[in-house]
Amino acid sequence: MYAILPLLLLICGAYLAYAFGRLEKAYGKKHLAAGTALASFAAALVVQLWLAFDVWRVGTILYTIGGTTLGMSALSVFLSIVALGLGSVVCLYSVSYMSEDKGLEYYYPLLLLMVAGILGIGLATDLLVLYLSFELMAIPSYALVAFRRSEWRSVEAGMKYIVMSGVGSVLAFFGLSLIYMQAGTLTFGALVGTMHASVLMQAALVFIIAGFGVKAAMAPLHTWLPDAHSAAPSGISAMLSGIVIAAGFLTLLRTAMVFSGAGLGVGEVLTVMALLTMTVGNLMAYVQTAHQKPDLKRILAYSSVAQMGYIMLGIGVGMAYGIRAGYEGGLFHIMTHAFMKGLAFLCAGVLIHQIGTRYVDEMRGAGLSMKFTGFALALALLSLAGVPPLSGFMSEWLVFSGSIQAYSFIGAWAILIAAIALLNAVLSLGYYLPIIKTLYLGSKDKKVIKARDPSTIMVVAMAILLALTIILGIWPELGLMAVKPVVDGMAAMGGI
Repeated sequence: MYAILPLLLLICGAYLAYAFGRLEKAYGKKHLAAGTALASFAAALVVQLWLAFDVWRVGTILYTIGGTTLGMSALSVFLSIVALGLGSVVCLYSVSYMSEDKGLEYYYPLLLLMVAGILGIGLATDLLVLYLSFELMAIPSYALVAFRRSEWRSVEAGMKYIVMSGVGSVLAFFGLSLIYMQAGTLTFGALVGTMHASVLMQAALVFIIAGFGVKAAMAPLHTWLPDAHSAAPSGISAMLSGIVIAAGFLTLLRTAMVFSGAGLGVGEVLTVMALLTMTVGNLMAYVQTAHQKPDLKRILAYSSVAQMGYIMLGIGVGMAYGIRAGYEGGLFHIMTHAFMKGLAFLCAGVLIHQIGTRYVDEMRGAGLSMKFTGFALALALLSLAGVPPLSGFMSEWLVFSGSIQAYSFIGAWAILIAAIALLNAVLSLGYYLPIIKTLYLGSKDKKVIKARDPSTIMVVAMAILLALTIILGIWPELGLMAVKPVVDGMAAMGGI
C-alpha cells in the first residue's frame, strides 16, 4: 500500500480541491482549492522522499491491487521526486499568479491529476498500465493548455495539442498491440530479453517512437510545443517543459527497453534523433530572436526541444553502447532541466504579468526594476546554456562525456556526435545572451520603470528553483543520488 500512497494522495487531493473549489466559488472564500492542492503536493512529496530510502536500500516495492501490480522502483522514485518537486513549486506560484483567473476549481484538480499520471508512468509494471498512466497525464494537460478559453490563442493551441497528441496516442497503442500480438503479454518482466527482431517488431518500434515522441517533443514531432507554451499559463508552461515532455520520453524509453537484445538498434535511433532534435530546437529558437517582436515564451519553448535532444543523446549512447555516463547524464539532465527551465518560465510569467507584454524587446531594462526576477532569469538561461558552475553544466558535461566514451565503439563518429552537441550548446548562447542583455539595458518605458518584483509567495517559488539550480551545480552528487540507482537497474535490465 505504501508504494502507491503518493499517487493516492494526489488523486484524493484532486477530488478535495474540486470540492473546496466549488465551496470557494459559492461562498466567496479564497485559496481553498489552492491550499488543498498545495497540501496534497507537500504530503505526497514527503511520503515519496521517505519511501525513496526504502527503495534505494531494498529494491523495488511491489503492490498488487485488483489483479494489477504496481512497483515503486528506482526510476519511479526519481521521476516522482522531480514531478512532485516541480509540481509543488508551480502550485505555490499559482496561488498568487492565478488568483485573478476564473475556473480555479478545475485548475488545481487538473494539475494534481496530471502529476498523478506522471507518477503512474513510473509505477507501471506492464505496458497497458503505462499507457493508461500516460493518458492520465496527457488529458489534463490538454485542458490546462486551453485553460484561458476566453482567449482564442489558448483554444487554438489546445486544439493543436490535442489533435497531435491524440494521433500520437493512437499510433503508440497500435505499436503496443503489435507487441502483444507477438509476445502474448504486456508485462515488462516477461518481455525484457525475449523479443526478437522481425518486421512486426520493427513496425511496432516505429509506431511507439512516433506515438510517444509527440509528447516528448522530439523533432519533427515538436510543433505543438511552441504554441502550447505561448498560450498556457506560465506555471503550466513550466510543467510542460520541465517534466511532461520528459515523462513522455521516459514512457517511450520504458517501452523501447523491452526490445533490448532484439538487435533493432534502439539506442542508435535515439542518438540520431537526439542530434536532429537539439539542432532543430536551437535553430528555431535562434530564428525567433530575428523576429521583429521575439516572443520570450516561444524562445523558451524551442529551447525545451533542444534540451530534450541532450536528454535523448545521453540515454541513446547509454543504450547503444552500454555507457554509464550517458545514462547518468541523460537522467540527471531531466532533473536539472526541470528546475532551470521551470524557473525560466516562472520568471517569464512574472515579466509578462508585471509589464503586460510577452515580447523581449518590450522588456528592455526589466532586470533593473525587477532585480530578483531579472537575476533569476539570467541564471536560469546561463544554466540552460551549460555555463559552470550551474546545474546545466554538470548534466550536459556528463552527456558530452558519455558521447566521447563511445569512441571505443564507433571511433571518429563519437567525436562528431560530441562536436555537434557542443556546437549546439554554443549556438544556444546566441539566443540566451541577447535576452539577458535586453533585461539590463536602460529603459524609457514607464511600465518597465514602475514594474517591481511580484508577491512574496511567487518570489519564494522562484527562489526554491533558483537554489536548486545553483546547488545541483555545486553539489551534483545530491541529484545523482537519485539517478545512480536507476542506472544500476537499467544496466541489469531490471527495475525499469
